[in-house]
Amino acid sequence: MQPQKRSRRRGVILTPQGFQKVQSAKSELESCENFNKRYTLADLSVRTGLDPDTLAKVFACEVGVDKQTLKCCFRAFNLELELTDYQLANSTSKLSNQTTWGEAPDVSLFYGRTEELATLKQWILNEFPVERQSQRCRLITLLGMGGMGKTYLSVKLVQQIQDKFEFVIWRSLLPLPSLKDLLSDLIVFLSNGQDTDLPDNTHSRTSRLIHYLQLHRCLLVLDNADIVLQEHTVQKRGYRNCMCFPYKGDREYREFFKRVGESTHQSCLILTSRDRFKEIAPLEGDTRPIRVFYLKGLQVPEVRALFKTKAAFKGTRDDWSRLVKYYAGNPLALNFVAATIQHLFNNNICDFLEQHIIVFGEVFNLLEEQFNDLSDTAKEVLKCLAFNQRPLSLLELRSHIKISISSQVLLEALESLTARSLIETKASFFSLQPLVMEYVNSRYIREKSTKAQQIDFLNKEPQLQIVE
Repeated sequence: MQPQKRSRRRGVILTPQGFQKVQSAKSELESCENFNKRYTLADLSVRTGLDPDTLAKVFACEVGVDKQTLKCCFRAFNLELELTDYQLANSTSKLSNQTTWGEAPDVSLFYGRTEELATLKQWILNEFPVERQSQRCRLITLLGMGGMGKTYLSVKLVQQIQDKFEFVIWRSLLPLPSLKDLLSDLIVFLSNGQDTDLPDNTHSRTSRLIHYLQLHRCLLVLDNADIVLQEHTVQKRGYRNCMCFPYKGDREYREFFKRVGESTHQSCLILTSRDRFKEIAPLEGDTRPIRVFYLKGLQVPEVRALFKTKAAFKGTRDDWSRLVKYYAGNPLALNFVAATIQHLFNNNICDFLEQHIIVFGEVFNLLEEQFNDLSDTAKEVLKCLAFNQRPLSLLELRSHIKISISSQVLLEALESLTARSLIETKASFFSLQPLVMEYVNSRYIREKSTKAQQIDFLNKEPQLQIVE
């Protein structure tokens, strides 16, 4: 009887987590021992004792090698090879690639953002690592003013890189679920419905979720994450009943975000938000696995392409530049304005600009919603900058603001306004974009007019007629 033929072994390759560990250790040694110069394969061969061709296979993460080779490579960098650092070479062909989109919007009308998408892809996939930037991002906060297109950008990004992940989840936090319910949904999805006997407390459920983020390569997007920062806003908008959403809920969410960022795993969490999370800020850095991306407005060519889908608008190059500058390239605000120009000004941009009215209707409502979410100090900062109509230093701001506040509170307000793209900073001076300045002044005029009408009404005494 002939001996049974053994099946051909395909070997193992590094997982994204294992690749990240080796690259981080290599970059650290390059910085400390090699004057920040990249090691060549020949250099690494001397250090590890492995053939350069074998090392090329190790770092390509495509062709399988034996486990002992990976151990040897790890030891050269004072690392220990763990189970989560490698996988069978043919296992990548069996990725489930399961995706759930929730209520993600249709992004078929999407213009520009080429550089933004390229940067985010590099942060998440790190397919072409550059010097001192070898770690894939575990947590990215996508920041920007309301209407700037954070949601659309996140959807387009996921569409373009979803094939690089085993599981993809896009989820809006409006209406806001309890963290316990959200964690339950995520765990059940990532376990293919197998893990349903979950611990009752959020801390343990978060640990369970992180386990799956370590086990699988997952991409998780939570849209409108800033809703957890404003409990009064949540109650006011009716997203959660006050009795069902205790104050600790927002703290639990912030702690959840922090733990996902701090923990070592092979997945990526993207948060879209109008404001920063103080718990995450200390972990962020340009070359760290936790980063923040500030989304700015569209440029003139992208805005013209966007308007073209509505009608054939007329305007000179200067007209288009002024229009985009007034609205800071905000796609949502410009969409509102396009409808007005189309219906009231016969598609003529110049005729609209000659009215010198840039804040009205839905544009006013868009800014009003964001203004109402601000702290009293942040509102005072906007009023101060709008009334002075020029850039102010921190010292000038303190002297002009009418209410009494500490330096700490003022700095926190400035950080929040900067994150929301409601103020601009240049050479330690703070200023407003034309759109925000016009809104604040318009709002102040409305407030004065309303108060004047109320006083006038109260001063009008009723005339009594005596009937004999």
